[in-house]
Amino acid sequence: MDARDEPVAKLARRLETALARTLDDSVSWTVTTDNPVIARLPDREFVLEQRDGPDGYRLTVVLRADGAVVSKFGQFETIDNAVEKVVSLVRADVRYTVCCDG
Repeated sequence: MDARDEPVAKLARRLETALARTLDDSVSWTVTTDNPVIARLPDREFVLEQRDGPDGYRLTVVLRADGAVVSKFGQFETIDNAVEKVVSLVRADVRYTVCCDG
């Protein structure tokens, strides 16, 4: 594992710990660490994208449902802030909004 892989592994571990604490045993979920880190639940998934910049990396949390992007959150400066955002959205209603990416 090189130095660039370390934040990804740390992010995945923190995300797994937070989901295990937040969700009961009746909800199935997985976390994959193929770049990017993705947490999948039955009705949604969270994609945590890492972007490198001059001051270090920043994380974006992308909420998807039915294969479509519903919302994007970030730029988070710490893993803990990104994981907290995911935990806050685990039980939230997923609502689509009409907007543009361009």
